[in-house]
Amino acid sequence: MAEVERFHGLERFDKVDATGEQAMFFAFLDRIEGLPDVVRRRLRSCDFLRLAPGQHAVDVGCGLGTVARDLAARVAPGGRSTGIDLSAAMVCEAQRRADALGVAVKFQQGSAEALPVAAGSVHAYRAERLYQHLPNVPIALSEARRVLAPGGRIVLIDQDWDAAMLDADDLATSREIHRAFCDSLVQGTIGRRFRRLLLDAGFVEVEVQAETVANALGEEYGFVVDLLDRTARAAGVDGKRLDAWVADQRGRIANDRFFMAMTHFMASATQPSN
Repeated sequence: MAEVERFHGLERFDKVDATGEQAMFFAFLDRIEGLPDVVRRRLRSCDFLRLAPGQHAVDVGCGLGTVARDLAARVAPGGRSTGIDLSAAMVCEAQRRADALGVAVKFQQGSAEALPVAAGSVHAYRAERLYQHLPNVPIALSEARRVLAPGGRIVLIDQDWDAAMLDADDLATSREIHRAFCDSLVQGTIGRRFRRLLLDAGFVEVEVQAETVANALGEEYGFVVDLLDRTARAAGVDGKRLDAWVADQRGRIANDRFFMAMTHFMASATQPSN
């Protein structure tokens, strides 16, 4: 079996430019965005936006611009697709990729709490794996309402990291590790809160779907082991117990005994017409 990629510090997606490790974040996004379950959710989320030609769609926290390019095709002809990201490095790379592919997308640096978009100018707002990193979700949703036109749609996708698990011999340590990772994120339990937050922000037609993805392929999700290990060590989980847990997981990957389950929440809602 090929060596499993290792990533670290992914809770720092709100500080990509300051890490000096932009290439690692690029590699992680390229890895994740090609996974079958991620592709399926991406396509379904775009369906929920109910896009039509001539409309303006924004992908907030756009990363390398994969979705913004998809949205451009859905609003053609005559529409606009805008990708917005806090990271200048992400915006630069996303624009480079779109230009190389000949896709008309505009990428801009900006935060979810202060979007560089005119009020009422957007018909579709999308954000995936972003809200778990935001310090003030109500402000971000207020900003989404500001930019959305009457009847516009919002779709949010995120995990709830308390609803993630790996099969392990040491259940107590595994629980401690998962909790440490969840707590390392600004909004580690955001998925379960989407419905309430969207309603409180004034959106209507709020719907939330939960999708639990089970995966037994270490070559697809084995990188999670190293990610959880690094985060748990930083949080002070006992090193000897962590060593044993990691050895157990690597043995499972090598012997086709790896198993992971993770729950994603997709929330959709509508901007009121009046």
